[in-house]
Amino acid sequence: MSSKSTTKSTGLAAFTRKSAPVAVSTEERATAAKPGERKRGKGDFVALTVRLPRADWERLHQLAVGEGTSLQQLALRGFSKLFKEKGLPGIKS
Repeated sequence: MSSKSTTKSTGLAAFTRKSAPVAVSTEERATAAKPGERKRGKGDFVALTVRLPRADWERLHQLAVGEGTSLQQLALRGFSKLFKEKGLPGIKS
């Protein structure tokens, strides 16, 4: 019984070695972003990162748990309320 040993690099070596060029199909080339074209936020849903001090995050987390909801829903409610205060339509969630 013969066993194959692989020479797959791990660690930093995996990122520093040059690899063979990858062939790109015509279809992939056509759908690739053009220079200056937006690369993110093009789908139906867009991710948003919010940075908070840990103490404030803990307070929000406890509020969400107490309300039986998620931080996502709390954020949507807050953004919707802000829009309404400005006379704009709220967010439909």
